[in-house]
Amino acid sequence: MEGPEGKRRGRVWLSFHERFVRRAEYADRETGEERVLNTVTLPSGTVVDGTDYGGWQFHPRYVEPNHSKYHDEHWRDVPLPAGRVVRLSRDVLDADGSPMPDGEGGSQREFAEVDPARLRLALVESRRRWYEQNGRDRTEARDDGTDGLSERAQGARAASEAIGRPGATNPQER
Repeated sequence: MEGPEGKRRGRVWLSFHERFVRRAEYADRETGEERVLNTVTLPSGTVVDGTDYGGWQFHPRYVEPNHSKYHDEHWRDVPLPAGRVVRLSRDVLDADGSPMPDGEGGSQREFAEVDPARLRLALVESRRRWYEQNGRDRTEARDDGTDGLSERAQGARAASEAIGRPGATNPQER
């Protein structure tokens, strides 16, 4: 594996916070079989080739819980085939910000195709810019009264600090 969003086995892996990933279950009209539709919304500031695709959406086939050491349990991993473009879409909005009707009861959609490797790089850059602007120490208390790190991450950090105490020669003393 190559970092939190690296390539594995001909796939490009993207990581998104759970707030950007929606899962909708529905019944297939023909068979009645239960199916799942995953929708991922790109965060604002995701710029690919000079175009900001923030707010655009795509529908990956699979969304997995995060298994990365770089993110906590609130992140989701999306595997995409490396050689296939990602089709993004969004509603066309009028001057007031309302979706424009398409004449068939729906709203007009705008489409774009992006290479998954370029999308991965744009997400990494977007996240880096966000942390530079809004970053704070991850262990600081947040405004809502919770700690910056999840309880699981805090436990792991405490355990790793206990292992690496200087001066301990015997592993049992660490």
